[in-house]
Amino acid sequence: MNLKHDVFDFHVHLYPDGLAEKAVANLSGKFGNPPSFDGTVLDMTRLLARNHFGGALNLPVATKPDQVSSINLWAIAINIPPIASLGTIHPDQEDIPQTLRFLKQSGLRGIKLHPEYQRFTLDDPRMVCVWETCCAEKLFVYLHAGGERVFTPPFHTSPHAIAQLLNRYPGLTLIAAHLGGFQMWDESERELIGRNLYLDLSHTLFWMPDTQVFRMIRNHGANKIVFGSDAPWQDPAQILAAFLALPLTADEQRAILWDNAIHLLNRDF
Repeated sequence: MNLKHDVFDFHVHLYPDGLAEKAVANLSGKFGNPPSFDGTVLDMTRLLARNHFGGALNLPVATKPDQVSSINLWAIAINIPPIASLGTIHPDQEDIPQTLRFLKQSGLRGIKLHPEYQRFTLDDPRMVCVWETCCAEKLFVYLHAGGERVFTPPFHTSPHAIAQLLNRYPGLTLIAAHLGGFQMWDESERELIGRNLYLDLSHTLFWMPDTQVFRMIRNHGANKIVFGSDAPWQDPAQILAAFLALPLTADEQRAILWDNAIHLLNRDF
């Protein structure tokens, strides 16, 4: 397999130039590991070129309602290959449907949600308009799933809660990070494998047995898995090497590393 420009990192975190140094230093201290790049678009672009990756998807999160507008305007501005970006909403903001329609009109394909940082559960009444509007506007939702290194239980989401959400909104295009539930992988394997949603591989390789990663990929179907590193909190090159060591076919690798990302983003890179 020729990997040059055939790898799309579908889970990275970028920050505006003026905020990146402080944000990355703060979160690196909490996570307890050094970052793989400095959090800026420029350094991410350099990292992609150095690793021969074809693109990366930025996943922004607004932790306060008054951050939504500025984050989204910045996300729209950086949504230029090799970088793609999603938008964000906050459960406590006003006019969520209007914001979602604006993001779609601006060329973004979906939103990132983080139940821990944004303090909501999947059955929260505040979120009904999010699920309904994303279904109507065909925007996908990229959801942090399961536990979180910088938070403590009880967590705001779980594979079972995600399964219930899919039952309520079968038309929702959902990507659940961390193979459906960080450090809840047995539950994810029971509840989500085979369901109509995408799962990403961020914070799974090196965190759970490779045999379980492979089994979940194979049983779920490579056409519903996306590669992600969670950079800068993990090194994309190391994650790729671990992924390539799994006994997947070339077609499965191609789907996970590139084709599924391009399908979801509906654009060329």
